[in-house]
Amino acid sequence: MGITLLWDKDTPFKQYLADRGFDCEVLTPKILAAPFFSWRARKLLIVPAGFGNAFYSGVLNDLRATSAFINNFVTVGGTLLVSGAFSGRDAYNWLPLKVNYVREVQRVTIERVKAHKTATIVETDECLCDGYFEEVEDGWDVILAVKGDAEKKAILAVSEYGAGEIIATTIHEYPSEQFIAYCSGR
Repeated sequence: MGITLLWDKDTPFKQYLADRGFDCEVLTPKILAAPFFSWRARKLLIVPAGFGNAFYSGVLNDLRATSAFINNFVTVGGTLLVSGAFSGRDAYNWLPLKVNYVREVQRVTIERVKAHKTATIVETDECLCDGYFEEVEDGWDVILAVKGDAEKKAILAVSEYGAGEIIATTIHEYPSEQFIAYCSGR
């Protein structure tokens, strides 16, 4: 049970992971606060793209309500992958470190700003993004940005948090198998 998708309904993301040999389950964030819930054997929490848009999902309020449990998971060594909110409102204020997201759907050419294993999230030099991070607080490392943009619009940022790692991305494509293997410790 290494991977958990934090979502409120069935998602094709689960099948995508299963087709690549990853064991995963879909849980609503509310379950994280239940007294019977166990983090044991969980390595990676994924919040899929669209989490901040009520048209796609209703998990944003639950993420805010259970943020202490999620932050603790990362602090003790887990990995949290947060995708694009697909929303214009502040949908990342449940994370322990600040990022400012701007929704702007576009196909971009990727610039690798810093060497890091998370740069393997896509296997090509172009990808679809649902936005970018206009500002990232100290504590984040920008790994990927929009190439040729004077403002260096971040599309993937990583933060070591406690013994774990938080990965925030606006890339609106399924992550590569190599990336998921890295994040899940496989």
